Amino acid sequence: MLDLHQRLQELADAATRDGITPGPAHAIRRGRQRRRRIAAGVASLLVAAVVAGAAGTGELGDRSARPVTPATTPPPAPDLQERPDKPRPGSLQEDAFQQLTSELRRCPGGSTIRADLIGSVWSEKYQRLWMVAAKQPPAGKKRFCWTSGLFDATGNGSRWGARRVASLTAPLTSLGGKANSGPWVIEGRVAKEATRLQLRFRDGRAPMDLAVIDSGDRYPVNFYVGLFSQPDASFQQDGWAADILTAVDAAGRTVTSCRVGPRGDGTPKCPGN
Repeated sequence: MLDLHQRLQELADAATRDGITPGPAHAIRRGRQRRRRIAAGVASLLVAAVVAGAAGTGELGDRSARPVTPATTPPPAPDLQERPDKPRPGSLQEDAFQQLTSELRRCPGGSTIRADLIGSVWSEKYQRLWMVAAKQPPAGKKRFCWTSGLFDATGNGSRWGARRVASLTAPLTSLGGKANSGPWVIEGRVAKEATRLQLRFRDGRAPMDLAVIDSGDRYPVNFYVGLFSQPDASFQQDGWAADILTAVDAAGRTVTSCRVGPRGDGTPKCPGN
């Protein structure tokens, strides 16, 4: 009723002022304009209420002050599944362990000291078994022996000769190469406090987490391995794609970092054993 009375009064005032009586079209046009003004006013009040409410709760201030961080993708899990089970008679694991045991007979103590199977992992991607074995030093000695090998599903493969640790204080060592008709391999020893080991590459691919094998209480270090692909043409042109190894502890702190690729940013070279 109030709105209708106001419209009638406006029409009367217009008639008095202009000397004519506005028609229906004019009244409709004036009504539409009024509704738009009312709608705009209501929207402004709503915006003001929302801003006031956000300021009262601190939400608006938090949003304006909170830094925007780009989304990051965690490194993919390694394509290596640990096989903790004891090798079954006649299995690929047993065959591989026997081959590594034969290498460890060359260590001090010969066959009088039993070889320990430290661990093995299976790569579904490359259909390969990697295994590491070690042997305790003779009485009065400190430097133990260890060896490792990469085997296909038939038991054929390649293995390192037995080697005694060069230094028990080295927090990270590195060995690497290409298996026969297989992937490239990087492996070595790592300090006990390292729970994660990441490899960065020189060819632009994403970093890769390596598999860390716990050797238990009998040995002062753990072991690690990683498998990756690199075309032969790329190797001939640019060399070894692996670049920097970084070991991290359970709290996320860097234990050590060393270089496996060419000389670069001053990062020290990883010892070979």
